[in-house]
Amino acid sequence: ARSPPTIHCKRSPQDLAEWNTLDIPLSGDDIFETHALEEFQNTDISGFRANTIGTPKRSATEASVVIEPPLKRRKLEVGTLRDVIPQPHIVASEMASVATKNSTSPAYSRTKPIPIPPHTLPLPDPPFARRSWVIPVRGTLPWQHATSAVVLLDPTDPNPPSHDDELAWTPPALSAFWSFLLKVRAKKQLGPLGLSFNVSRSHYSSANSNSQPAGTGTYTEYSVMGAQPVIPSLDSEPPSAVSSVRQLPLTVTTSVPLLSVDHIKVYHDAINSMVIRNVLDAWRFESGEMGSYKIRLLKGARLVLLDERSKGILVV
Repeated sequence: ARSPPTIHCKRSPQDLAEWNTLDIPLSGDDIFETHALEEFQNTDISGFRANTIGTPKRSATEASVVIEPPLKRRKLEVGTLRDVIPQPHIVASEMASVATKNSTSPAYSRTKPIPIPPHTLPLPDPPFARRSWVIPVRGTLPWQHATSAVVLLDPTDPNPPSHDDELAWTPPALSAFWSFLLKVRAKKQLGPLGLSFNVSRSHYSSANSNSQPAGTGTYTEYSVMGAQPVIPSLDSEPPSAVSSVRQLPLTVTTSVPLLSVDHIKVYHDAINSMVIRNVLDAWRFESGEMGSYKIRLLKGARLVLLDERSKGILVV
């Protein structure tokens, strides 16, 4: 067999010479001439910077995270309110010898009334019928759409109903409102008025072990206030009871009875119901030096109108 062809070429030394070694002659691969080198690429980056001029930059305020201060937690009064309003808490209305005349004062028309079944609009105004407005002080009234209320413990200003439909009282505001009602009653311009401040029975239970627990009530209590009784278990009740619960009107709730809610009642002749409602809406609470702070606490509130048997008629 013939051997493969041989190609003759020069080989470069495999070993690299040490730096600054002068006794070893340099080969042609180690010698470079400057005129034979390629043209040097400059480091001008102005073109690159020009491309970034139009790019918007985020400011320090936009890039930083906005941290809002935590909301101050409200301190609520949870004890009894018996001493907030001076005694007596029941002021009876005077007997009228003749039917009350319709007042010439403007009637309330800020919001549309919501009737509570079986009532419908317009409501009749019997000349000798008596009704009452319920103003919540603390708790949730047992009717839908009605405004709830709390009592603030902090010596801050009260607040009218906000987006969560909750009225925030303070002890000074409650005392001022009660004094206002007494003055309106004394003037006798809206017929014979009666007042009552009803303290929740749930706060008596802590002082009296024989008291009924908070949030419970007999069927009689529920029927008097115009709401249906709460049935603990639908599975253990007959079909008639189950259907009656499931067909409750939308304007009635059965969470707690009215006796478990701190509230004020204003008893009046039915013919002046909406006029008195307008008076309640216009009341202003004044505080600060020389009454510098004024606020209409009941502006935007939805109150409940009751009949002579304390059954709900409408929410307005």
